[in-house]
Amino acid sequence: MKPLITTVRAISELATGLSSDAVSSSRVLFEFNTSEIDFLLAADDEDGVQRIVVVREGNAKEPYVPDHLGSLRRDVLSRMKSFAERARTAGPLSLPRQWHQYKYNNYVAFRVASKIDEHASRWIAEVLSGDRADVIFWKTTTSNSKSTLEEFESTRPVLPDWGQGWMKAVAAAKEHFTQARSQPADVEMNLPILEQSTTKGWTYQQWLAAITLEQRAFVDAGTDKSIRLRGPGGSGKTLALTLKAIREVLRAREAQDDVRVLVVTHSWALASQISDSIDSMGLGLLNEVDVFPLLEIAKTISPQYAQDSSGFNLIGDDSLSGKQAQLDEIMEVLEDFISGDWITYKGRVSDGLRKRFDSANEGDRLALAWDLLIEFGSVIGAAAIFPGAGSELRYFQLARTAWMLPLNGREDLRVVFELYSRFMASLDDRSLVTSDQVLADFLSHLETHTWNRTRRSQGYDLVFVDEFHLFSPLERQVLHYLTRDTSTYPRVFMALDPRQSPSEAFIGLAADETRSSSSMPADEYLGDVANFELTTIHRFTPQILDLIKHVHHEFPTLDLGHDWDIDFSRVESAKADGSLPHLISAASRSGEETDIFRAVQELYPAGRMALAVVDSRQWQRFSGLASQIGNSGKFHVSTISGRSDIEGLGYRSRGLIVGPAEYLAGLQFDAVLVAGIPDLNATSSTANERTRYLSLLYLALSRAQREIRVCVNEDDGGAPEVLLRAVTNGLMEMNQGSLV
Repeated sequence: MKPLITTVRAISELATGLSSDAVSSSRVLFEFNTSEIDFLLAADDEDGVQRIVVVREGNAKEPYVPDHLGSLRRDVLSRMKSFAERARTAGPLSLPRQWHQYKYNNYVAFRVASKIDEHASRWIAEVLSGDRADVIFWKTTTSNSKSTLEEFESTRPVLPDWGQGWMKAVAAAKEHFTQARSQPADVEMNLPILEQSTTKGWTYQQWLAAITLEQRAFVDAGTDKSIRLRGPGGSGKTLALTLKAIREVLRAREAQDDVRVLVVTHSWALASQISDSIDSMGLGLLNEVDVFPLLEIAKTISPQYAQDSSGFNLIGDDSLSGKQAQLDEIMEVLEDFISGDWITYKGRVSDGLRKRFDSANEGDRLALAWDLLIEFGSVIGAAAIFPGAGSELRYFQLARTAWMLPLNGREDLRVVFELYSRFMASLDDRSLVTSDQVLADFLSHLETHTWNRTRRSQGYDLVFVDEFHLFSPLERQVLHYLTRDTSTYPRVFMALDPRQSPSEAFIGLAADETRSSSSMPADEYLGDVANFELTTIHRFTPQILDLIKHVHHEFPTLDLGHDWDIDFSRVESAKADGSLPHLISAASRSGEETDIFRAVQELYPAGRMALAVVDSRQWQRFSGLASQIGNSGKFHVSTISGRSDIEGLGYRSRGLIVGPAEYLAGLQFDAVLVAGIPDLNATSSTANERTRYLSLLYLALSRAQREIRVCVNEDDGGAPEVLLRAVTNGLMEMNQGSLV
């Protein structure tokens, strides 16, 4: 027996699906081993954090969960994390009904996961006394090996003392992450910002001379109306947005006008990149420009948050990092409700809503949870409605619009509000607050007379929004209050690519079954909005552009709607000719992995590379492959399992980044390997699934500048028809992959 001691942050990272073999190369995890105990810590874990002890007996394959639960590892880890969080709350430990808990003294037994487990496994866990509320996961019982908590207490093993080891592990982790963050610029790898990479060292004037006529038209456009800047990946939207923000500051200086400019992002990673880009253009300090994530602006300005002394903790550092945590909370509340009180509501709600609640399909449940997330944050929360006397009636009286979750009648509304009340109570029990709640409070403040006066000095003349397509309806409502001139429509300049949708990153294929929209019309509240499209591609060669056009032209037949109405017939490449993209077909999954390794060996010397995994369900397999490639000692390999992993990566002329395709949005590489493509044949997938994966295929292809290798295998259905047609049309070169 050799126990593992870890933390909530570390368990959360493992629960993304990261392969255990990839832990050693993770940028947010650190392993520290002694003869008696293994430790696993995450970046920023401090000495006083809650500790999670996993007692391991006979683990031959799985280092973090019992071997027989390997196929459910992600779900098991998620429930372990949730249990530990609940253990930290003041008062009695309360678990959702569907966990089927049994308590005895400090011990709790409960089901290991929400998914079906043929072994009927249950954890035996203990919550230790003290402020930390450390948790020990002692063992699992199964249908073949049952034991009561009373029996276990009398026979439990004795754990080695971990006090000294823990202190050493924390100290070693701090040293490790300090060194990783302070590496010189030529040691680590940095992912540059589209074509405005600061490594070029170009000045503002050099960039103005180099951009396309379309980009220049946007930069030179007047600021009397809002502008929506649309374009495909690699068209230089972020560059154009940055240059225009600078241009307006220089114009104001020349006219001796006072101007305040805000550049808003959805994450700290992008905000830091834009800020660095502005600083690199040789203009000195531009104090007139602020670059922040929207959530940070809310935390700074909103008095409800800035003066909060309640001790509540915010889930996530920005809107993106907090969404998954909110979904997990909603899923638990939803499952508990359906297994309990749903029976008293189901006879009164509409047929459509009843079918969604009664569906046993996991994707349907995820889609419902996403719709509830939008409803809770952008409808109920935005209206500042809190559970309590009379609040339900206020919700009933809200006007509903097309982008909201379709609810037919008061009984539908009543069941949704009941779930909202339970969601809020669950958060309160653990002293948690979501980014949507902070922004809802912020929106309430922005609608006050106080802010209407204050905005004249603290507001902005011009607001620039990058990745506008990622902003929720609630977040979009906030934007127009940030300008300081209340006598005119706000002047907001939005850069967006409609192909890059937020919901798929969190719920995958289930996004196709959602009923609400995560967006509202882009010109809502903004008055007259002009449209600019960028049609000259600077990132990739004409050959890569031809392939992307080919994939794009497949989409109208799948009825993607107005979001895909960019006229690709007018899009051209400004790059020199390159080689044709390659389609490499192997006989098996293992053969595909061999082909990927060979491609890495061949292309690695040429520059930065990415391995983009289209089907995130295969992420564990490819993160394991990334670990094997990295352990060869020949290649610098980094894995990303979320957008937050992008932050802090240094610069290196060569290196391989491995991650799900959706997390590579906005990044560029010299060469891209595309893998993990599921069977897209009509007989084995639905139209929604094909649409989803073709969208991610488009995204993966558009990350490449010079080289593309698409790897497929016969175990997963071989090459999709869209790529075979590309070969027939002379847009790709077909190669035989490994035959084993």
